[in-house]
Amino acid sequence: MRERGLETAVRVGGAVVATAAAALAALIESFLVPFYWDGIAIPLAGALAFAGNWALAALAVWWTGTRWGALLTSLAWFAVVLAASMPTQAGSLIITSGFNGYALLLAGTAGIAVALWRYFRPRPSKAPSAPKESRQ
Repeated sequence: MRERGLETAVRVGGAVVATAAAALAALIESFLVPFYWDGIAIPLAGALAFAGNWALAALAVWWTGTRWGALLTSLAWFAVVLAASMPTQAGSLIITSGFNGYALLLAGTAGIAVALWRYFRPRPSKAPSAPKESRQ
């Protein structure tokens, strides 16, 4: 009985850590949106969002032992990014509408879509095959 409680604690703790990591990754990626190198927009936030969302979903599934862990990280990432893309009452905006902002939203969503497809895709059922008739 004690091992089962420990396993449950590890799974719940893993879900909490993976969800918090997704929220932190979204916050860091949001502040990387205005990244320019010699006046050229570099979509660093988008590249990190795609790879990070895919990897964090896989980590959550591994830690929790269920495919629903991928959904937790996805919802946490979306919550932070949507909050960062809305202007405050003072007019401040973290994720701006430009190449890098759209790259973050598109690439992060694509990373989530790939992860969710991997874990929630329909799998063919293995129907029992009919016995072959013997030829004589």
